[in-house]
Amino acid sequence: MSYKKTVQELASGDTTTASTGISSVQGELWLKEILEFAKHLLVYEQFAKVADLAPGNNVFHMPVATANIDFDITSAEGTGRTMTQIDNLSTVDFTPATQRFGVAVARDVVRTSQVDVLTFAREQLGYDAALNIEDALVSAINGATPAADLFGGAATTRATLTAGDVLSTTLLNQAQRALKSQGWMSEPDRPFVALMAAEQEEALMEDTQFVDASQYGTNEVVMNGEIGRYLGLRIVISNRTTSFADGGAGGNLDGHYVYVLKAKVAYGIVYGERPFLDFEYEKNEAEHRIYLDMSYAADSLQDAAIVHMQVLDV
Repeated sequence: MSYKKTVQELASGDTTTASTGISSVQGELWLKEILEFAKHLLVYEQFAKVADLAPGNNVFHMPVATANIDFDITSAEGTGRTMTQIDNLSTVDFTPATQRFGVAVARDVVRTSQVDVLTFAREQLGYDAALNIEDALVSAINGATPAADLFGGAATTRATLTAGDVLSTTLLNQAQRALKSQGWMSEPDRPFVALMAAEQEEALMEDTQFVDASQYGTNEVVMNGEIGRYLGLRIVISNRTTSFADGGAGGNLDGHYVYVLKAKVAYGIVYGERPFLDFEYEKNEAEHRIYLDMSYAADSLQDAAIVHMQVLDV
């Protein structure tokens, strides 16, 4: 979407919210762009199960299966079939909470600045909103009771990590095995995903098993860098992945979590209100005001579809 004038140009020439210039940049136009320019930050959200809370409701009940049912089988001729009760359905309840952001920019700042201050402020609001959503999703994943807790090298706890216990293909294989042992399989629309920080990407790129793409018939991982595939596992990089600085026996080794999980199954987010921007000019204060509201809740759905790893950065 493009405009003949920038947001600053439209706003700085008007002094009332009733004017054509101000109304043309209010919520209905900005809403379409709020997460468009920030969507590259929404790494975790793209693998979440996403839903919207209907107006007039406070809680969203997202159904999940606790286990697959083993149905009774009747094979004797002339005998009525044995009916099996559906008792494996549960729900995860989401209560979206409202977050409100705002910024005020003095009219004189807009008038004298050589920078499009209002557009910059709008984008900063959008970026922060996206990062808040990402952090909520990471917290939900981190708070799950996973199918397995894995550690770099021969470590069995964070305290037993030693220098060099970085992410390896062996750990990725173990994580996929842990998911499959829970009955999960990677699917095209719900694949297995490994979410990690840049430090863990670097460790993989120094792993010959990983880099030798010809061994697996493709060089997709090497070419894409940040996002690729390893034995069907999507490799995804995010700087919001949880870090720690207390690894090793001395509690002074830096590292990160790596999450291997089944997309669209492991965790979810429910929006009570998608991020929404609004704008007005306050004549008495002689300042432009930008508002951002959103409401959401994030939680894990299937803990058994999540594997936690803790590995060092070097």
